Amino acid sequence: MKLPFKKRKEVVFKTVEPHQGFILRNQENELTDFRDIDIEDFLADMFVMSDQFVVLTAPEAQNKIRFVQACTHDGEIEVELGIEGGGTRLFYKMCSEEDAIIQAAN
Repeated sequence: MKLPFKKRKEVVFKTVEPHQGFILRNQENELTDFRDIDIEDFLADMFVMSDQFVVLTAPEAQNKIRFVQACTHDGEIEVELGIEGGGTRLFYKMCSEEDAIIQAAN
């Protein structure tokens, strides 16, 4: 799943209203009461199914980051951050599965 990014075109989304607790979701499920194993299961599904995504949304922005989402694209992982401030802006980076594992361990 790849978003249609346009160079030099900034897209600003409406800021999401604060809510209770963290939300973990993908195409099939949305969980508000989840454990580490649930995150691992969602990520494992993402690596197996090409159109799968995983989103973790905070109840309020944490250091301006409201959500983190990931999907696979052409053998790489597209990691996207929703940064709040005058709306929510989407920033993304492509990385390999190995790079993502190394970053998660740090």
